[in-house]
Amino acid sequence: MRTKDIDKQQRIKDAMISLILKEGINGASVAKIAREANVSPATIYVYYRNKDDMLSEVFGEYVEKCYSYLCKRIYPQMSGPDLIDALIRGTYAYSLENREIFSFVEQCFACPTIQEDIVHSAHYADVFDLIHEYQRRGVIRSYSDSNISAVLFAPVKFMVMNRSMFPDPEKDLDELVMMLKDMLLY
Repeated sequence: MRTKDIDKQQRIKDAMISLILKEGINGASVAKIAREANVSPATIYVYYRNKDDMLSEVFGEYVEKCYSYLCKRIYPQMSGPDLIDALIRGTYAYSLENREIFSFVEQCFACPTIQEDIVHSAHYADVFDLIHEYQRRGVIRSYSDSNISAVLFAPVKFMVMNRSMFPDPEKDLDELVMMLKDMLLY
């Protein structure tokens, strides 16, 4: 059995992300990924069962990194307004600081079987456990997790993907934070 090489595996991940960003998920075949990573197609199977497995694992890893980033900015003693502020601004900052990863994750969201991996993320659970605690305390309105997620994260993603539409992004982000606080907090 061949041993795994962390650098080689990272080259495979980087090649997959690069190809998906250029050609879409369907355009990134194992053969193309191998060629881009400068490895044989057989090498990819040392790390992953198939393309779907690779895509799911890498997507899950990057979603986990995003939620981990957010978890470093939130804590149970925050006020409700501070929690909303931290989640929105943290998502915005992470998306701008990690544009390629952000674009890759956004493409993966279009695949229903892949996006199911989000709810299995430990840090996703941490974020939503905290939101549930704020709901129990009567600070955040008791909407479903899917609606909370859509209301919190979709507008931020829209802002990041369409930055040219926002002449003053910081002012618009402030306004978005205020709107979401009005919508979600009692």
